[in-house]
Amino acid sequence: MTVDSTDVDDQSPSNAPSFPRMVGWSHAAIAVNSVLRLATPLLLRFDFESHGPLTIDFRYHAFTWSTPLDEFPVDAVQVGLATAPLDPHGPPVFDSPGQNLDSLLWLMGINSFDGAPAFWLNPGGRYKLTRWPNLTTHSHTMRQMHMMAMLGNTYANASELAAQAGVEEQEAQRLINALSLMRILSFSAETAAPTPAAEPATEKRPGLFGRLRARFGSASSA
Repeated sequence: MTVDSTDVDDQSPSNAPSFPRMVGWSHAAIAVNSVLRLATPLLLRFDFESHGPLTIDFRYHAFTWSTPLDEFPVDAVQVGLATAPLDPHGPPVFDSPGQNLDSLLWLMGINSFDGAPAFWLNPGGRYKLTRWPNLTTHSHTMRQMHMMAMLGNTYANASELAAQAGVEEQEAQRLINALSLMRILSFSAETAAPTPAAEPATEKRPGLFGRLRARFGSASSA
């Protein structure tokens, strides 16, 4: 089944040319996150200048787009957004199997919010991986892989993660944004544990033989 303008609601650019132009991916990430939180299965379609429509079928965790992800347009200009309800048990709206949605969500999250926390995240919140992402479905750097390994073992916020990985805090936050959009992070309400204060140095007490030596030595010299 293919998608045309009759498959989506009247928010389609053809019916609503006044749709605001959105540069970048933050608005798209917010829309995707909102749909993922809904129980109702929806079709989501984005229209971009100089690119074909991007269509997401959340029922099958898949998408289709004529633009290859290795040519991902970081500063894409979004000119339309459309949604439509779908039959929970219906066939995909595009030729199966489509592309795995994780690969798109990864790039969308990394390139959203200019390194600031995503709108749905708790600023300063501490997060941990709930499952290891399929690294064959998206591109990543060794530093990103290192940070993911950290989040697989402990809860951390962007500041803690950046300090441990030796990267800028914005880079750590972009990673958290992407993993959150992929819905593979758990949140901890606990704040970071304070660094324990150093205990004051105490004078080392001499042992038994030391005390006896001091006592008898002083007596013999008297």
